[in-house]
Amino acid sequence: MKYITKTSLRIFTTAAVLTTLMAGVVWAAEPLAGLKMVREFEISGRKVLRYEHGEKGNNGKKYFFVLPCENVKNPPLRVILHHAGGSGQQALNEAYKSKHRHQYGSKDYAILYLDCRNDKPDWWWGWHGIKKNKDKYANKLYPTEKRVLDTVEWVIKNQKADRNRVYLSGRSMGGTGSLGIGYCRGDIFAAILVNVPAGADHVLFRLKNSNYPDPPPTINTSSQTDGWSKGQEDLLAHCKKNKLPMIFAWGPFGHASRPDMANRAVYDFPWLKIVKNEAYPVFTDSDSDETYPGHKNKTGKDQKGQINGYYRWKNITDTDKNFAIQLRLVKNDELGKPETIPQESTADVTLRRLQAFKVKTGESHTWKTVRNGKVLQEGEVRPDKNGLLTVRRVKIDAVPVQLQVAVKKQGYVKRNYSDRSASESRQATTLALQH
Repeated sequence: MKYITKTSLRIFTTAAVLTTLMAGVVWAAEPLAGLKMVREFEISGRKVLRYEHGEKGNNGKKYFFVLPCENVKNPPLRVILHHAGGSGQQALNEAYKSKHRHQYGSKDYAILYLDCRNDKPDWWWGWHGIKKNKDKYANKLYPTEKRVLDTVEWVIKNQKADRNRVYLSGRSMGGTGSLGIGYCRGDIFAAILVNVPAGADHVLFRLKNSNYPDPPPTINTSSQTDGWSKGQEDLLAHCKKNKLPMIFAWGPFGHASRPDMANRAVYDFPWLKIVKNEAYPVFTDSDSDETYPGHKNKTGKDQKGQINGYYRWKNITDTDKNFAIQLRLVKNDELGKPETIPQESTADVTLRRLQAFKVKTGESHTWKTVRNGKVLQEGEVRPDKNGLLTVRRVKIDAVPVQLQVAVKKQGYVKRNYSDRSASESRQATTLALQH
């Protein structure tokens, strides 16, 4: 699989058409036909605008709600996909009644509530239509997917939203729709939040049939006892194999909208602080991960657990020659309730969404972890066939450490072994001399 390592090319014409590449097929964001605002009202003190467009479907015209942000210039944008028992209207009402985090947004955000109930072909955010004709839509967006992306693009321009802070979320059907539509669109969405997503077929279909930019970091709370959770184990395996971002937690809470019952390090992850124009790390083979038991497995060892939930990061440097990112473990005082956080964790770290830093294909790169000027680990690494740099077995604890990466200088000689820490390299050299 090949990856697009940079944000896809955008070309605006006089019709304000956005063009991006997906599996060699051009998606052009087109105007929403017949778009007009039909109603303005308030909910919990916030102005709401209802828009309608297109031909009349089974239950009326397609519609969406926009909640403008009136106190922030170039506000971030929340995009909400509703669950199967609801609608765009229901999601709006529920958001301001129960304030579920996957539906509710504060006044500092512009918010878009989309609907897929009004027209039968839209159902399941397009997946039901895709699976009936997979050959046709393997390299082509289904109309529902395109409508969602077209609407997001229109709202970004209409609300003058910050393109680096567009966030997608949903529960159940809205969760699987968020994964299926958004996970391959790291050129649009900064991050994704899903709760008890109802299946993983949509996102896996897109991942296996698409060239895509680095995906948005995704927070996923699911349950192995949820009858709708089938496929999450396949998604986790795909993410691990391909070094894709997935912060995952589970517990025996079924299909309930209770993500707070999962590991709090995942539940309280600051996903709305992730921005599209900054690099992020992907953690794999972490020794602090638990093992997801799988669909309907009630006897597996870890009936509650997390994957990648304890890590936090902060970008430090991203230039054409040098990259540095701060890594640490979360602290309990950052969480709503305490968890058993390890004192130290070791993981492989893959760098994605690099901005200015240029990975040199086929060339060796030096890396080291540094704290207070002291080098703790160091080594060399080469990019893999997909152009990704993965630093092996990085040690991380609660005290921030900088992972620093640079292109190896010509004539630079290093005595330790590639992809090993300094101590491991010295031990290997000693053993070799002894033999």
